[in-house]
Amino acid sequence: MRLVFFGITQFATSGLRKLIERGTPPVALVVAPVMAQDIENMKQIGSAHQIPVFAPADVNAPDFVAALAALNPDILITYTFDKKLGPEVLALTQHAYNMHPALLPDYRGNNPYFWTLANGETETGVTFHRLTQHFDQGDILLQTRIPIHPNDTCGLVVARQEGIAATMLDQLLGLIESDKPLPATPQIEGTFKRAPKPTIEDHFIHWDWPTHVIIDRIRAINPFSGAFAQYKQDILAIYQAKPITFESPDPAGTVVMLTPEGPLIKTGDGAIVLLIVMVGKKYLLSGNDFIENENVHVGDKITCLE
Repeated sequence: MRLVFFGITQFATSGLRKLIERGTPPVALVVAPVMAQDIENMKQIGSAHQIPVFAPADVNAPDFVAALAALNPDILITYTFDKKLGPEVLALTQHAYNMHPALLPDYRGNNPYFWTLANGETETGVTFHRLTQHFDQGDILLQTRIPIHPNDTCGLVVARQEGIAATMLDQLLGLIESDKPLPATPQIEGTFKRAPKPTIEDHFIHWDWPTHVIIDRIRAINPFSGAFAQYKQDILAIYQAKPITFESPDPAGTVVMLTPEGPLIKTGDGAIVLLIVMVGKKYLLSGNDFIENENVHVGDKITCLE
């Protein structure tokens, strides 16, 4: 089995390790031409197992397509790879597949991790599908549903998806090796939830939002950063908070109480307690340490970044 593996994230690192573990290391590893820890990890694994590593500026450039063709690949697998493979690349084999960390056809796009939690979903999944000229739209081969628990952060959900995706990769290759027809289900047409790359504004909290929306936004970003607000002259990154039923005539974003866990902030329909924050990119603080270190008072305002 001559497999070329495309990936750029920790997800892809897990998939690469699965290929090596099952005794089918790729004949080549394709990553992006940038410095990133996940990519460096993949390069190190490739080097340790004598796997050639390519980092083309353009995966569809004629010289790189020629290099791929020289490898005579049986299978192409993209695994959280953010560049579209063109028709010349896909023509190299009948077996070209993608792993997508969501339940297609919903959440097609760059970042389903963020949007499934930001939208308050109670489940997500992993989908393997055929690669086509349209991102995330090929026939579905394998799909597994994964619950999202109320206190899950994005990091916890991704860790769960990684293990399941690696198991499914093993299953997919086993089916290919058996020469049995692959179970292919065309994706239905329609309007579906999208997962574009979040903008910096998507990381901002608006305090007049309902409490559950604010909590979901914080969960969707943790642990990669906090959800952003402003306290006095500093950026406040909120990593963890909990909802509280609370009525107050104060405007949203007002500190309405100081609790042993942290300050209570008024929202659109209740309040949240700040449990873990970072002030001005200095250091992580518990909610109580935030009160003490930053001299937080009842009546202070935490505002939305503009």
